[in-house]
Amino acid sequence: MSVLGLEQIVTSVSIAFSLICFAIIIMQHSSEEQRVGVTYTVFSLITCLGYCQILYSYASLPMLIFATKLKYLGTLSIVASLLLVFNYFHIKIPKWINILTVVILTLLCLMIFGFDAPSQFELSNPHSWLNFCRTWLFKSYKGVIRDGIPYLKKENAWGHALFIGICVFYAIVMTILFLHVFIKNKVMEIRNLVLLYFIFIIPTLCYLFEKVFIKIIGIESIPIVPLGIVISDIIFAYLIAIRKFCDVNMLASNVIFDMVNTPAFVLDRKYRLTNINDTALQMFPEMSMKMIGANAFISMPIVLSSAVQDLVVEENTLTYTIAQSNTSAYINSSYSINSFVPCGDKVFQPKICRIISANELHGFVVWLEDVTLLHSYKDKLENEVNKKTAQLLENAKKLRLMRDQMVFGFSSLAEHHDLSSKGHLHRTASYTQAIANELLNEKMFPAEVDNAFVERMFQVAPLHDIGKTYIDKEIFNKAGTLTDAEYELMKQHTTMGANFIDSVMGDNIDPLYVRMAHDVALYHHEWWDGTGYPMKIVGNQIPLSARIMAVADNYDALVTERPYKRPFSSEEAFAIIHKASGTHFDPVVVRAFESIRSKIESIKESIDRAEANYKEINPDII
Repeated sequence: MSVLGLEQIVTSVSIAFSLICFAIIIMQHSSEEQRVGVTYTVFSLITCLGYCQILYSYASLPMLIFATKLKYLGTLSIVASLLLVFNYFHIKIPKWINILTVVILTLLCLMIFGFDAPSQFELSNPHSWLNFCRTWLFKSYKGVIRDGIPYLKKENAWGHALFIGICVFYAIVMTILFLHVFIKNKVMEIRNLVLLYFIFIIPTLCYLFEKVFIKIIGIESIPIVPLGIVISDIIFAYLIAIRKFCDVNMLASNVIFDMVNTPAFVLDRKYRLTNINDTALQMFPEMSMKMIGANAFISMPIVLSSAVQDLVVEENTLTYTIAQSNTSAYINSSYSINSFVPCGDKVFQPKICRIISANELHGFVVWLEDVTLLHSYKDKLENEVNKKTAQLLENAKKLRLMRDQMVFGFSSLAEHHDLSSKGHLHRTASYTQAIANELLNEKMFPAEVDNAFVERMFQVAPLHDIGKTYIDKEIFNKAGTLTDAEYELMKQHTTMGANFIDSVMGDNIDPLYVRMAHDVALYHHEWWDGTGYPMKIVGNQIPLSARIMAVADNYDALVTERPYKRPFSSEEAFAIIHKASGTHFDPVVVRAFESIRSKIESIKESIDRAEANYKEINPDII
């Protein structure tokens, strides 16, 4: 096979591949990547047609001239490619550079189309208007054949040097641009970025290498550029059709389109902004397209950033299924949390979709759903609930106050029934509260004693002797020793008191309160060693509230005057209780009682003084 035939095959194959790649790319969904690919393959096809026509020109000068124009025109795609890449990476070019580029491209096009213009310029003849730049690209040219290969032999001018300089400049700028994007790692996966760089740089390098090679051997039709174009086209088709080369903007385009009136943002998988729709820009004027590539959580307004961060950072709370197909992308179902973004007189709730393609997470679509009406209704509902709750709490407070007043009313009956125990209710209630509080502070019964226990202890203590109202008051006011029958009758005040509490307070809204009142009434005369009454239970079988009540009740009985005994001093009373620790009383409760001796004595002194003052002011009241 001749050299001409081999080169004809190479150029024909390059055209075929360019057409195939063009067809593959144009059949893809419309996207920024698809538009770049279509533009690139069109210029590639023009260049390959130019090379092919030279080889099939049979040294015909008109065909060689036309083919050379196609070849040079296709090569100008490098400048258009550079502009496309800048735009694709959202890198803004100063306006003057765009204008200068257009001027240079226009000048080069005039050179390309005018190098064969008529030798004489005539203003009245439009066909001669390109004559003024006729010799800028080539000083002279002629069709020749060497070793059977036709080509246009040219004597280059300064315009050709400008053309070569632009190609070199393009290669340098393109390399710097991709290095910048690589370092910043904006928008695109590294593998796709590297492949895209080779797509644009390979034809340029082939063109420059071809010029050097032609300079050495003197033959211009060697198809090195078509080979480079074939390689680039194949890579581009692979990226578009196989690797699903895309940024998240393309995958999210349909979603953004569907919610055009909704503020929306696109983030890549590293939480960098890759797109912001117009509605979002209008709602948040502090944001702009300059933030593309920046971390969303840093660049977004704080009120928006915190809500979005709650959505996308807590990845383990999002449930999704990775797509099983490698040939399509999808956006998984939306997810939202109970965080809201106020903006003006509206309230928005952030929602999110995960963008997944080829079994990989590419990023997120975040949008703000207007929930102003719902939020307003929710606020009204919450206010109404809070209002009703406050009313219920107030009613409960009133009921508790009524209950406590009733308790002291019942207890006062027992106190008036037993004339020897004036002030006993107030004192014992305060003693039990102090003892229970000490147990809480020292964590002696952590499973039972808490703040609520201490409060209930104070509230129910006055009920411990309520059963005395059922016993003849002569028994309690008897100065001498009780007979066995009287003693047995007196002991019944414990069971009678417990029965009274169950019958009168059994339906109370606080069952713990009723239970503790029952226990202190029934068990406050039980002994630690089991010799007490009425049940003769032992140790921890006695409810803690009753064990506390027993210490407080006995202390008050010791230090106050009764018809059958003189009052003991506080020192004597503490000594008696200490001696009975482990027999009559729970040793742990006794230790707590002894550790707050000063507080107990202070309580007695304070209540006795108050009782005395009350009697002085109201001498007629018994």
